[in-house]
Amino acid sequence: MFESVPGPWAIDPETLVEMRVKKAQKAYHAYDFDTAMVEAEELLDDYPHHPDGLRITGQSALAMGDPTTAVAALTQFTDHHEPTPEVLMTLTAAYFEAVNFPKSIESAIEATRLAPDMAEAWFYLGLGMERVGQTEAANQRFERAAALAPEQLPVPKPFTDHNWDGILSLALAALPEKIGRFYERVTFRWDDFPAVEDLLEHYPPLSPFTEALYRGERNPDANPWENGPKTVHLYMANLARTVPREEDISTHLARALVHEALHWVGDEAL
Repeated sequence: MFESVPGPWAIDPETLVEMRVKKAQKAYHAYDFDTAMVEAEELLDDYPHHPDGLRITGQSALAMGDPTTAVAALTQFTDHHEPTPEVLMTLTAAYFEAVNFPKSIESAIEATRLAPDMAEAWFYLGLGMERVGQTEAANQRFERAAALAPEQLPVPKPFTDHNWDGILSLALAALPEKIGRFYERVTFRWDDFPAVEDLLEHYPPLSPFTEALYRGERNPDANPWENGPKTVHLYMANLARTVPREEDISTHLARALVHEALHWVGDEAL
């Protein structure tokens, strides 16, 4: 007589979930955010509110520059699970990048309540308060963050006393000749930070850390090299805080101006 043959081998569902979470986390920590997203989303297909699936989706989306998706995933986490300080910190950053400063502040306050020693949460709380005009309160939060992590998160330096016109002159002089000519008919305007409405014109929103942004509509029938934008806004705080030394700001500004020019001319840049 023949012995019975065992049925197909199957993985226990809990083991499969654990394997998928480990694979997603490994990909995230290896900066392979696409794979991390795929694994996390496949987990959410079977378990829509799984905490690790929502957490890794939010973290990966934010790392890939999609704060809107990150906010959606992480608010589901907080709706269905007890929020951890780490999740709240990621949600704080996602709200900030999504240009929702009031919600970023709200999330940061909760993160600092749960984890008073989380320097990054205090720093982002300062960033959010700064963007809504609460300058004194923002500086107090920056100082709290710096006390906890002085090397990683020092208090942002003042930026209004730089020689910004001189910095712009140096940046323009460093541009390639064709891009330099492009800016000869463009008006520059200095602002502290980008306006919320300007960032929200795009999807996903432009980062609040944007350093330069042209304004105006391109005429599709005109040569974009000879008909540039009316105005380019330059954001002092974002430029000053990107580099450690004032003398390096002009080099960084030149890169931002090249980016804006090539974005304006589009295919004509080739």
